[in-house]
Amino acid sequence: MLIDKLIFKIDILYYLSIISKNKMNTTDTYICPRRLVMIKIQNNCMFCENPQGPSYIIYVYPEELVGYIYCANCKDSAVECSKYWNNNVAFGKANYLKEKDIQIKRTSGIIESGWKLSNPFITFNPKGMETIHCYNKTQDLGRWCNLVDILDLNPPSLLE
Repeated sequence: MLIDKLIFKIDILYYLSIISKNKMNTTDTYICPRRLVMIKIQNNCMFCENPQGPSYIIYVYPEELVGYIYCANCKDSAVECSKYWNNNVAFGKANYLKEKDIQIKRTSGIIESGWKLSNPFITFNPKGMETIHCYNKTQDLGRWCNLVDILDLNPPSLLE
């Protein structure tokens, strides 16, 4: 339990460092997207105190219904947060690898090419290691990979 709290704090510090280095243009505070299920579709907004009228949604990860809900007055803020999330926060430390073919290390130790990151959220396995989901379209195979291995096998210098 203590290791989970420590890892969570380290992860939060990492994302806060991203946010502080990459200030958004019109918003001082970054608003995290949330899972948009069982929500009101009237008078609901993540960006203002007293929204009136219909609410709208921008998904950052539609497969899991994650995104922003906003009122008509806050569309610009929602669009900016969505762009910021996609450009700076999605895929965590592996953000530079999104939409690129990457190499992964299989459980057997074999290095394979032709994989892509398939889930923008970093999770932790039972050993406390950061993992990210990868998918190989040719093999129709998905698996959770250690983030450290992904970053070691696909450094930014190899992609330029």
